[in-house]
Amino acid sequence: MGVGDFAPATVRLVFFQREGERCFRCRRPLRWEDRGIGWSAHHRKPRGAGGTSNPAIASAANLLILCGSSVTGCHGFTESHRDSAREQGLLIPLHGRGPNYEPTAVRVRRRDGSWWLLTAKGRAVEVMEGKTR
Repeated sequence: MGVGDFAPATVRLVFFQREGERCFRCRRPLRWEDRGIGWSAHHRKPRGAGGTSNPAIASAANLLILCGSSVTGCHGFTESHRDSAREQGLLIPLHGRGPNYEPTAVRVRRRDGSWWLLTAKGRAVEVMEGKTR
């Protein structure tokens, strides 16, 4: 496993504790056994084709649990509607540099309209108009 790959412990933490076994975006209930088809781990800021040396890419703040695969469900939406996904914080530009492009600094929107900041330690904090609630 290289830098940019999510450790199994990170995926479990986010899946079970932060997301409560639900899709981050639509909150649909998920089953651990359905990984890869019913749900998948999504990098908000991609690793890139050649990989990365940035350890933030493998952090819980960069990880979303989304229903579906890369072509179905919320994960499929994110991959096929990239401009909208960037506006919602579901994707962070790969080549964006500086603190405004770090996963811990980019809010992410759920389908219900709520905005969240994700921490490197696996928490989600609801925010409103740039300030924490």
